[in-house]
Amino acid sequence: MPLSLRSRPAGSPHRFILVAIPLLIACGVDSPDAPSGIAPRAAQLDRGSVHSTGTVRTVSPSGSDVGTCIGSPCKTISYAVSQAAAGDVISVGRGTYRESVQVTKRLALVGHDATIDAAGQSSPPNAVVIVGPSAAGTSLTGFTVQNAGLEGIFVDHTTGIEIADNTVVHNDAYGPNNPLCVDQPDDCGEAIHLQTVTNSVVRNNLVKDNVGGILLTDEEGPTYGNLIVDNRVLDNMLDCGITLASHHFNLTTAATADVAGVYRNTVLHNTSNGNGAAGIGVFAGPPGASAWENVVTGNTAMHNGFAGIMIHSHTPAQYVNDNAITNNTLAFNGIDDDNPFDTTPTGISIFSAVIPIQRTVVAANRISNQHDGINAVKAVRLLGLPSNKFAGSVQVPVVIH
Repeated sequence: MPLSLRSRPAGSPHRFILVAIPLLIACGVDSPDAPSGIAPRAAQLDRGSVHSTGTVRTVSPSGSDVGTCIGSPCKTISYAVSQAAAGDVISVGRGTYRESVQVTKRLALVGHDATIDAAGQSSPPNAVVIVGPSAAGTSLTGFTVQNAGLEGIFVDHTTGIEIADNTVVHNDAYGPNNPLCVDQPDDCGEAIHLQTVTNSVVRNNLVKDNVGGILLTDEEGPTYGNLIVDNRVLDNMLDCGITLASHHFNLTTAATADVAGVYRNTVLHNTSNGNGAAGIGVFAGPPGASAWENVVTGNTAMHNGFAGIMIHSHTPAQYVNDNAITNNTLAFNGIDDDNPFDTTPTGISIFSAVIPIQRTVVAANRISNQHDGINAVKAVRLLGLPSNKFAGSVQVPVVIH
């Protein structure tokens, strides 16, 4: 039988729980062993822009793809990238560039009212791909990125990337269930996808009218220490707004930190409204998946098709502990259709089908205009519940199964 929590006496021992939260998060109680070199979460919040001091190479629609792009502009971004040395700046002038850009060395790509339009591109079907260890430290700022068949911006197997101040629209054009998305039947990687990426920043982007919004996954290894901050993720009507999803597969053992997992990422001060599924989700997909110690804080999630913020574990051999949902504003969200106990519109849904989720911090959130404020299934310890604020429009503040 579910337990509905509407209020708790002032003398409840839970009034002391918030004192313990910082220690729990900092210490990572019982979490998989983390490899050395993981940046502390506090350091993420101070990380600034990626700067480059190399040669500036220019691009303009009126240019020509000859020479070095130094004295005279080149015509395409891809040609300028091919001429650049690691550490150079690619300064892209106003106009539309119909191409797919691949970056495999450290560059700063700076757009000045520049649009990368990937309509019809197939090799690859992305607008921008930043890939490999040698691309570490790359930045992409100031572009409109549109009409890619798969992700608009795909970052793979690298570190120290900054994706900032871009407008990312109308990507994932292949759409869900397209044969070209055979490995991702629900979508085509969403608008911005960080796969096996560490210590990177996705900041102040408008991500709108794609299949889905921002996605972090771990197909080739761990994804950790990333900061997703100050983005507007709006009206991505066929999937979630911001998704942290472990896809690692192992039938017997959840991924340890040196192998895979999506962990110790921070989702901060984003607006994720009007998306087709969850506003923000932390998910473990197949057996072996591991998504832990992620912090979702200070965000707004409203008018999403599913619950505003969701945490899911679906199978044996998964690890989804010690995530934190704090100081978020939630309203007018839908039902978590993967949670069989969630049958009414819900602000926060925490669900495990098999393995109990041992600890989750759910604190100081502001929830209104939902039937259920917080709906939890097989969540053993929910820390900070008394600190959440529920408007009178929330019919059942907390329901625990």
